[in-house]
Amino acid sequence: MSELKKSPYSMDDSVNESPNGSGLSSGQPVYAGTQFQQTAGFWGFLTTQFLGAFNDNYFKQMVLLTCLSQVNGKAGPDRQPLAMAAFAIPFVLLSGLGGYLSDRLSKQVVIVGCKVAEIGITLAGLLVLLIPGLSADAQLVLLISILALMGAHSAIFGPSKYGVLPELFPEPQLRPVNGAVQMTTFLAIIFGTACAGIAVDSISGQLWMGSIVAVAIAVVGTMSSLILPKTRVAVPDLPFRGENLFIPRSIWDLIRRQKGLLMALIIATVFWFLGGVTQMAVNTLGKSTFGLSATRTSLMVAGIGFGIAAGCIVAGFLGKGQSGQIWVRSGAWLLMISLALIGLLATGLMGKPSSAGAPDASIFASLGADGFEWFLRLSMVLLGVSAGMFVVPVQVYLQQAPPADLKGRVIGVQNFMTWIGILLSAAYVAIVGMIQVQIGGKGAEGPLQWIMFASLAVFMLPICLFYRLPGEPAE
Repeated sequence: MSELKKSPYSMDDSVNESPNGSGLSSGQPVYAGTQFQQTAGFWGFLTTQFLGAFNDNYFKQMVLLTCLSQVNGKAGPDRQPLAMAAFAIPFVLLSGLGGYLSDRLSKQVVIVGCKVAEIGITLAGLLVLLIPGLSADAQLVLLISILALMGAHSAIFGPSKYGVLPELFPEPQLRPVNGAVQMTTFLAIIFGTACAGIAVDSISGQLWMGSIVAVAIAVVGTMSSLILPKTRVAVPDLPFRGENLFIPRSIWDLIRRQKGLLMALIIATVFWFLGGVTQMAVNTLGKSTFGLSATRTSLMVAGIGFGIAAGCIVAGFLGKGQSGQIWVRSGAWLLMISLALIGLLATGLMGKPSSAGAPDASIFASLGADGFEWFLRLSMVLLGVSAGMFVVPVQVYLQQAPPADLKGRVIGVQNFMTWIGILLSAAYVAIVGMIQVQIGGKGAEGPLQWIMFASLAVFMLPICLFYRLPGEPAE
């Protein structure tokens, strides 16, 4: 393998032959294409996943805000948990299939196919918003159904998205590459979430206009995916079995042998459980607790995405060459502290935003804020920074630890477990909401939202105290 290490971009067949016909040698990744192709492919990949993440978060936040604020044209129950569950269930059901396809087919082929499907899904969303005479309640049900299709598309896309990186780049580049991927992902969350709030406030009666933009973005994302160099199939003769839909036996055997891999999968699941709860909790905090507009509320959620992008830069680029353990531990403690801080602000004991209950004169007016609201926004940014510092080393470990011919299925299992966590986040928000009503009476979910953030801080405490990132996997 010394020849491969000297020339990581080599596609020489003698290097890539293997006894099992997988196209891999000794379990090592094969780096696709020339260095120029890798550079062009990397930018094409960043563009593709950025635009896909933008569409996911734009549409999801738009549906969540609609669930929260309008049912049949009047105030109604918070249906955010229902929408989040609809988005998460396809990940639970299809992530295993996504992992299987990423090992059975070229990951580049899977990525392009998913982007083509995204065009069809966004077109379906546009048609729903153009149906004349459709009641608000019926439209919301159909939008939640389209959200489920978005989740299904992303479930298939995820394993190839992350699994292709070790095939395109040598190990020393994986942390900065992952930092760039995570950074652009959460930049997409920033813009997608903020644009959703603006759409709900500004063109709520003509959301089809925003849906046209989503279709256009899906088309551009499909075009950028074509730049990716085609990667070799990891296991071309991999048979399909029912177990591939969930956790294959080969992955069970692997995680039993590598306890560190199992713990990293669990930690990733808990992390995204917290993320799912946080987005819904911040929406309720902004609109119900403080009476902020949808735009101002979405700016708070976008602040988390901005912070995560910054945290990914810190851990992925500034932390290159350093132990990932430093970033995992410091990120975990900062995450717990920031959740506790937001919980304190949510009590209202330190005041409320002066813009509460007042509509914004314009989009630009919503960017201004008093001292308390800026403190809220900065707290969200701190939450995001700590999350980015925490997640990048864990994600890199999950890419590096499995053997090359199992990477796709391991990441499929990660998606499966992650979205069980997000599905549980929907149930958790619903249950805590009922507890808040029992404590404070009808309509207390917003005023008692500090309970949600305080409980999340408690969730983080054992991770801060006991979790340690496993050492680098053996060569």
